[in-house]
Amino acid sequence: MNTVAVPAYLLEHDWEEEPRRLQLLERHADPTTQRRLADTGVGAGCRCLEVGAGRGSIASWLAKRVGPTGHVTALDLDTSLLAWLDEPNLDVVAGDVLELDLPEGSLDLVHARCVLMHIPERASALERIASWLRPGGCLMVEELDWMAIASDPDPERVAMFHAFDTALPTIDFECGRRLLGDVREAGLDEVAADFRVDVVEGTTPLAQWEQLSVRALSDRVLAAGTATAVQIEAHLARLDDPGYRGLGWVWVGARGRRRLV
Repeated sequence: MNTVAVPAYLLEHDWEEEPRRLQLLERHADPTTQRRLADTGVGAGCRCLEVGAGRGSIASWLAKRVGPTGHVTALDLDTSLLAWLDEPNLDVVAGDVLELDLPEGSLDLVHARCVLMHIPERASALERIASWLRPGGCLMVEELDWMAIASDPDPERVAMFHAFDTALPTIDFECGRRLLGDVREAGLDEVAADFRVDVVEGTTPLAQWEQLSVRALSDRVLAAGTATAVQIEAHLARLDDPGYRGLGWVWVGARGRRRLV
């Protein structure tokens, strides 16, 4: 009997607002991701895997970065938002990282962003990914953590995220703080990390992304009874106030390399 827990991704691509939500995420997060990936040394001729490719912005960036002698595989449970990708050195694959079968030592780089927080069997996923890296190959993983939100001076903001955390047990809102240890436990060397902290300003694209993320998950929170519709609408309204400021997510990036033989 298979006892491996599968990813429980709750942000469905068929929601009409999901493309816009992911577009706002890319606008905010891609510059940091691109900097982190550039720092790994990824370049011409590299073979890369993008896990949880979403709308494909980073997969497309990697394909241009590695050039015609390199290759990128864009993996996602749902590839419906990746149809626009047309780089000749890029393949789109529908699948689960826990079931994907790749040759050991076949990749120079694996990247995942906001993926591990949805995978209960995170250690198994990282061990599989590490085995696909060639000696010297790099894993770069980026995850959110709500440690700054939990310190916000506004008790209503803190209470709202507590409500979502309690109602959504398959999403690990503390995944980011564990990345360093997780990457080390996967057997990788040269492990390091950096982070950035958001300040959410009302009416900005970042505030709009938070609004859409809250809306996408609100039905589950209401069903769990951890927040009311009035509380959720009040939170969304605060994000429409240009004078609003709130502590946001900590974006943690951790990397490690497969040891040289």
